[in-house]
Amino acid sequence: MIEKALEVVRNGDRFLVACHRRPDADSLGSALGLIRTLRVIGKEATLFMPEAIPDSLLFLMEGEQGIAEVLEGTRFDATWVMDIAAKALLPPGFPEPEVTGPVVIVDHHHAHDDVGDIVFRDTDAAATGEVVVRLIDELGLTSLPEGSATPLYAAILSDTGGFRYSTTRPETLRLGARLIEEGADPWQVAYQLFERWEPARLQLLASIIATLETEFDGRVAIMRVTREMLEICGANDDMVEGMVNYARRVDGAEIGALLWEWPVRDAAGERLQTKISLRSSGHADVSVIAAALNGGGHRAAAATQLDISIDEAKQRLRAELAKHFG
Repeated sequence: MIEKALEVVRNGDRFLVACHRRPDADSLGSALGLIRTLRVIGKEATLFMPEAIPDSLLFLMEGEQGIAEVLEGTRFDATWVMDIAAKALLPPGFPEPEVTGPVVIVDHHHAHDDVGDIVFRDTDAAATGEVVVRLIDELGLTSLPEGSATPLYAAILSDTGGFRYSTTRPETLRLGARLIEEGADPWQVAYQLFERWEPARLQLLASIIATLETEFDGRVAIMRVTREMLEICGANDDMVEGMVNYARRVDGAEIGALLWEWPVRDAAGERLQTKISLRSSGHADVSVIAAALNGGGHRAAAATQLDISIDEAKQRLRAELAKHFG
């Protein structure tokens, strides 16, 4: 698959690079690493970013300006979408095929659908950032492009939970060392991703933990966050990211889950959907559970979004968990 991706790079001159819906560190870091690579080899690369970037990731931008929509009449030789496993996760307003050219997926998820015209996916990689580094190396660059080490390090650090998850291999640690040698600041990245919390986020964490319930003889820990909780704490949705990990930390819990009320507005009007984030503490494969709920992800981390209330979503989740635990 990498040969086709390399062919796209060599044969094209003008590229659009996009993240998945609600970009995270792996998606954005991979996109920035690719953009800076394309530019250093003489290509034109534009970041498509129709959604607000979370405050915790703004440090990666370093002056980069994304576009929220493509100007009429613009055409690209290809469009790259980073860290995406399902068509439903394409960003809002994603351009039509006559604008994008062939869509190239760069990814590492085990559970995925057939989105994309060309797919460069390495399911052994700990993060999509790792896949981008492989692409850079195959292009024959002797060093990483200026400004790419930090976002690529952030991508890998984020998706390995600070090099703690089971996806962390010896190769992952060696790559982390290489990125530090090429300019990434490990403390600055770790601080921005994991340590810098506003008071409202700490208050929100307390509210979320207060909803903790255990099910299936303590093997599942479930928490929730509602719009009312966010409003009371003066918090926003960006602050919810990562909260599911506290459910996984419950002693004896094999699976941690967070149910999250999510507002949507479309032709059907305004309503609340429910996002479900799942984390595994080891043996459980939560990607199977997410896939059964029309989502996807990894063995240890997966998610879905359902067009039902938070209480209905909990019942759907419990039904799938009951199948998992027999």
